[in-house]
Amino acid sequence: MKKYIVLLLLFILVFTSCEDVIPVKMNKEDIGLFAVEAKITTRDEPFVFLSKGIPVSEDNPFPGISNALVTITDDAQAANIVTLVEDTARAGYYIVPKDKMYYGVAGRTYTVTIETQGVTLSATDKLSTVEPIDSIQVRPSLRGDNRFLGVFTYGQETPGVGNYYKWDIYVNDTLLNDAQNLAIASDELVDGNYVNSLEIFTDFHDPNDKSERKLKYMDTVYVKQTSISEFAYNFYYQMLNQSSTGFLFSVPPANIKGNFTGSNGKTVLGLFTAHDVSVSNKVIIDDKIESQLDERP
Repeated sequence: MKKYIVLLLLFILVFTSCEDVIPVKMNKEDIGLFAVEAKITTRDEPFVFLSKGIPVSEDNPFPGISNALVTITDDAQAANIVTLVEDTARAGYYIVPKDKMYYGVAGRTYTVTIETQGVTLSATDKLSTVEPIDSIQVRPSLRGDNRFLGVFTYGQETPGVGNYYKWDIYVNDTLLNDAQNLAIASDELVDGNYVNSLEIFTDFHDPNDKSERKLKYMDTVYVKQTSISEFAYNFYYQMLNQSSTGFLFSVPPANIKGNFTGSNGKTVLGLFTAHDVSVSNKVIIDDKIESQLDERP
């Protein structure tokens, strides 16, 4: 069972409808565009994955691009800069050298620059502060009449409109989120308030097929609450819309505009994000939690 959920704090909107097949005319100019995934956080050192786009008809991984010059710098008065090196085990994946350390600092703006194949790619993102997450709970969700487990967060929202959030959910230390169940929010409706019992994920599945469960008995669950920029929020929002294309009211499929620009004037796919991170407590899905589920036949 698939549900497409866009989470806006205190405002949840779910569309489900009949599927309709829409032929899409592919533009050959979009094939072979540079694509970048890049991130820096206050808890993890940055990485950059550089590749080129491939036709949607191909069921192949994105080919990584080697031998690029990749740097990240901040806007401190004496700028801190690091040159990344390519991971020997993964083509196109660039990381901080083993003899260096480079973590994000809240309040600073970061720029990643990539020189490859005669083209310079660059993107900038601000690393905003995130409030500490107080706690999480895992319990049956009212969205599914107590048949499915949900993940709920508790915490203070930062005063001042203009804060944006993304929650990464980990099950047994493995990231759960995908494009169909991203949890993002703006603070427009709850600015400065204590956010109590915010449901960021519901484990919808076929009640007759327990193997579909993502939150299983004795799993360990925790959440990383992260700050994101307004640009990143809008990018992820478009991702959520694109993940449900093919429905009656869904948006037409299209490339999502990222924050990278290229010196050759062509579109660059992908996004560079900077995050402050707060990690929650860990919850084990034990007998007490399982016993609360409605196991109706």
